[in-house]
Amino acid sequence: MQRHLLHYLRDQGHTDTTMYGHLHSPRAIAEELRSAVDANRKIALIGYSQGGFQAVEVARELHGAGVPVDLLVTIAAGGLGRAFPGRWRAEPRQIPSNVKQCINLFSEGDILGCDRRYQRNLATPTMAGQFVENHGFSRVDGISHIDLVRCYPEGRVHPQVRSLVLGRLMRELSLMENPG
Repeated sequence: MQRHLLHYLRDQGHTDTTMYGHLHSPRAIAEELRSAVDANRKIALIGYSQGGFQAVEVARELHGAGVPVDLLVTIAAGGLGRAFPGRWRAEPRQIPSNVKQCINLFSEGDILGCDRRYQRNLATPTMAGQFVENHGFSRVDGISHIDLVRCYPEGRVHPQVRSLVLGRLMRELSLMENPG
């Protein structure tokens, strides 16, 4: 399903969007992204499922190099992914201070990417004034792990996902490109 999101972002004009898998090291990804900063480009990290934890790790690597992250979006990054704590060097819910804005999305109807205890799904800032927004869809919304990133076919996209996930993502990326 992450490929749906990749194609969606590219179809929306974000042609330089790249997808990394769980076999890519956060350090190697951060090194590639540093070249974008050297070219005066802003960085947005979007991670789905365990890729959300990976995106936080990449942000941590960038923090160590003094590189800001303009936008971090984690989608369905919780639940069973927590069963592999040795893989994550630090608490994946604590957002590094170099992240200017973090949007964390999850659904209580998602048995794979949502912790049963609501509080464990919440991303937390690591410094005062850091913008971290959590949005949890209720179980009654009926939004599954896959539904959270379903982009195609249009008729199968949940209306709340269309506006609160895809629409919001497009607005935030547009604001990054055209501030003010």
